[in-house]
Amino acid sequence: MERFWKKWGNILSFGILFLCYAALNMVLFHRQSVNYGGGYMSDIPTYIEKIQGITTEYVYPYPVMFWLGQFLAQFTTPQHAMAITVTALNSLTAVIVKVVFDHLLGLGTQDGRWKAISSMAVFLLLFSGMLYPLTWLGRYEPLGEHFLFRYSGAFSPNPFHNATYLAARPFAVLAFWGAVVCLEKYEKKECWFCPEYLLFSLALLVATMTKPSFTLVLVCTCGILMVWRLVAGRFRGMKAFWQFGIYFIPTFLDLLYQYKGVFTGETDGTGQGIGLGFLKAWETAGDNVVLCILRGMAFPLLVLLFQWGCRDRGREERKCPGHGQEGKEQGWYRLAWQVYLVGLLSFLFLYEKGTRVEHMNFAWGYMYGMFFTYLASLVMLLQDTKSRRQPAWMLAVQWGVFAWHVVCGVDYFGVVFSGELYM
Repeated sequence: MERFWKKWGNILSFGILFLCYAALNMVLFHRQSVNYGGGYMSDIPTYIEKIQGITTEYVYPYPVMFWLGQFLAQFTTPQHAMAITVTALNSLTAVIVKVVFDHLLGLGTQDGRWKAISSMAVFLLLFSGMLYPLTWLGRYEPLGEHFLFRYSGAFSPNPFHNATYLAARPFAVLAFWGAVVCLEKYEKKECWFCPEYLLFSLALLVATMTKPSFTLVLVCTCGILMVWRLVAGRFRGMKAFWQFGIYFIPTFLDLLYQYKGVFTGETDGTGQGIGLGFLKAWETAGDNVVLCILRGMAFPLLVLLFQWGCRDRGREERKCPGHGQEGKEQGWYRLAWQVYLVGLLSFLFLYEKGTRVEHMNFAWGYMYGMFFTYLASLVMLLQDTKSRRQPAWMLAVQWGVFAWHVVCGVDYFGVVFSGELYM
């Protein structure tokens, strides 16, 4: 039995959890597709009109999800086709994150128990949400004076009401990991063609063609880092800069196509392009932005604080298995926070003018940043738990706050799943 568990336990544990997660997703997205009971707020009905060729007031220049929906609609109803599409793409995130987790934790064939823990951690991550009082659990009041705003202002790394965010996320995870690998080695390479660069470029392009929000923050982050290194190195790495930089060109071209309406004021007949103003968009959802950030980011911030406090503990630095040099800090954790900071700054200062200011479309990049800090922080916590690098009380506090996020996230999923307002 022990040999069987070591060999198949990882696949079985992940497979069972994956099927449960996919089934819940399928029910939710089907209900959103057919507006089950008339109470499901989602853009999916508009997406269904898009794959049916019905003209709507909205333009969606990111076609990947719609292409897949149109293909599946040849074999079933448009509603079922879109529900299957979003379920499949969102569920793909779990598979990719599982691979990333096992890799970063350095799990081998003899780590059956930790692989099962890794599987559970993946789905806990995918249900995590913003914090709110536990007394709110199960309370789904109608919109009004006593409505409990959970999501508004704080946002969530798992916004189950937004299909395009969820559909693009698996490709965003691939692009993020590709950026980690490429940023680590591009200055050491002397070649114009590199398989890692090509795979990163493809993942970034597909993510952009599914929803461009993550692309904006990742490209800005990579650009800032590359220029900083170029200047710090007194331009000695100019050739390497361009050898990697040209792989961003397909994505740049697609972004120009997608955003030409935004920058020329042709969004919906009332928009005036991109505006610059501190908290202009964010304050439409919450008036206490600091509290909103803390509610949304308590777990990653706590892990960051404890990592900083224990940075000299044993003078032992982590190494990403298969990447980097011994004794060098892992770049994936640092990049996750850099992406978050760029997303935070863009949401703090940028907004779409006109009636679209309340759409808060720059919040999607911020939420991708939230997701990657959650992912990186959870891996760090798992590593510290596995190696016992931190005192037991520190681990307990971090796991306790993460558990709070998960409980609230599951309750928030219940809100959306039951057709109540996602706000």
